[in-house]
Amino acid sequence: MKPILTAALALGLVSLAHADRPNIEPGLWEYETRMTVEAAFPFPEQTDTTTDCVTEEDVSKADTFIGELDMEECDITRQEMRVDGANYEMSCTQEGITVDMVMDMQFYGDRSEGLITTQAQTPMGPMKSTIVMTGRRIGDCD
Repeated sequence: MKPILTAALALGLVSLAHADRPNIEPGLWEYETRMTVEAAFPFPEQTDTTTDCVTEEDVSKADTFIGELDMEECDITRQEMRVDGANYEMSCTQEGITVDMVMDMQFYGDRSEGLITTQAQTPMGPMKSTIVMTGRRIGDCD
């Protein structure tokens, strides 16, 4: 599931490379994610906090966020990019499992918010996840 989440985030940023510059202030950013899963098997809520230095070059050339990600496993079915956010739907297949995903992101200069919902049919039954993301600029990069 984590590679698919990474694909979703990277896709949103790569797509923005073709729009106007996103409303994201360069600097040191802290990102928090909280994932909940509905499934026939127990899956505990997962939270994660990371920090990353976002440079002006990163913001203006959003495709630098993608790294070595293989986007060939994903099919974009809808996309809308704006300075203040991005919305899209995609379907990704990984290890024989197809995951349908909807992502909504908002950019507010020194903070960001996002929601990703996914649905998949796994060998252990249907699975639905909700990922709430928040980001905030916490200072200058070292």
